Amino acid sequence: MQTKITFYLPESNLRIGFLEAFNIKVKQSSEKYQQTINKDINNMLKPNYSYPDNMQKGIRSLLKTFGFHPSGRSRPASEYLFKDLSNRGSFNYINNVVDINNHISLKYKLPISVFDLDKSGYNLCLRVGNETEEYVFNKEGQILTLKKLLLVAKTDGEAIGTPVKDSQATKVFEPTNKIAFFVYSSSNITSKEEMAKILDEIAKYLSEEAEATDISSTVLDAKDN
Repeated sequence: MQTKITFYLPESNLRIGFLEAFNIKVKQSSEKYQQTINKDINNMLKPNYSYPDNMQKGIRSLLKTFGFHPSGRSRPASEYLFKDLSNRGSFNYINNVVDINNHISLKYKLPISVFDLDKSGYNLCLRVGNETEEYVFNKEGQILTLKKLLLVAKTDGEAIGTPVKDSQATKVFEPTNKIAFFVYSSSNITSKEEMAKILDEIAKYLSEEAEATDISSTVLDAKDN
């Protein structure tokens, strides 16, 4: 594994699933994969479907550990994706890598970040956003305030992603060929075995859909770092 991850966090039950992959090809998801996604999300589109209370409370509780209050436009990305899915009535296909991110996030109800490693660099850290920190999170130039929010940052200080929204500066587009995924969870809601299974599933789809090679992954607990 080429990426180095350092923790600068207060004590918590944070559990991170990390995966890096190289030589990927960013393109439209195949029809076969789209069928897989549609099958997995079909139940979520039913009128009587209810978002799992334990997952909503579990992820929100994790973010509150660091002093952040997730709600409204600052809800965890996994919740936002579900709301968007419900409003659209269908999955929002973007590109194969982002589709994998959003598919797995919806399936397991966990927020996930994905970065272009050429843009982010290979020395990253997990820390809490400071009082005045913010970044642009979309092409329209909208700003996310990072105060007290768990985030991934370059070791030189620049924040690039959170369990809420990722920075526009390191997002994945067609020229990208090296990527990193961060799956955010807590030891209270996701076992190490379950997290490893999620990472294996991401790796499988990256191999099949993006022709990725040199895929490696690991499960990291904040309490051990």
